[in-house]
Amino acid sequence: MKVPQSLRDLVEGAEALVYLEDLSSRKGLLQAINPVAKLVAIVAMIVASLFIINLNYIVLICIIPVVLAVASKIPLRHFFYRTALIPVFAAVISIPILFITSGTAITSANLGIANVTITYEGLVKFLVFTTRVWFCVASLTTLILSMGFDRMLKLLAALKVPAVVVQLFALTYRYFFVSVHEAQSVLIAKEARTYVTRRNLNMQSLRDLGNILATLFIRTYERSERVYLAMKARGFEINNSNKLAIPKLEARDVFFASIIIVSFTIIALL
Repeated sequence: MKVPQSLRDLVEGAEALVYLEDLSSRKGLLQAINPVAKLVAIVAMIVASLFIINLNYIVLICIIPVVLAVASKIPLRHFFYRTALIPVFAAVISIPILFITSGTAITSANLGIANVTITYEGLVKFLVFTTRVWFCVASLTTLILSMGFDRMLKLLAALKVPAVVVQLFALTYRYFFVSVHEAQSVLIAKEARTYVTRRNLNMQSLRDLGNILATLFIRTYERSERVYLAMKARGFEINNSNKLAIPKLEARDVFFASIIIVSFTIIALL
């Protein structure tokens, strides 16, 4: 994935980031594991990480999603692209932890109206929180990339997740690309009406992006109403009586889930 140089590159990058390639057909570790066992193992990993407060242990368990991705033949480039954005956002919103946590001062600065101090304990909490967020995102990314979105929805339906929730996930994922293509059409129309010597990403482009997003929101809302009416006219109803069966577990599936659960339980109790 190249660095975006224009709004169109930015939109195309968003589409490439969300699109899930069909990696579930590859012969890898997670692809050979029962979906239920994978789901239980990943959920256990995430829940256990919430009880780990030692930074060294948090960093240690971050190796597990990477190892699972490699063993499942998931390209690391795609893996890290999909796991980088949310932790960055988490780091931004957790910056105040650096200053409001009491403890041993690392550095301080006088801003005129207040004296700001970064403490060692605050830095540790900041790193623990950000690293934990990355671990959770990486674990879920590994699960979805190794299973595929359609199989994930079928698994949720087989586990008796409310049908309205499953349909909401399905429609959100599928119509995201419709919205992206609509945005690309708007950008092409804008470029056709605006003479520029070169395409670049600057503050004016970002302002134009805000206007485009506002227009896109209105057009998306109007399209969603038309799609809903068209679906109702064709007899669409959310079926709550789903007859999908839960995939049968085998010995290797139980062994895999047990190893993950026991290992992370021990680490969480340390």
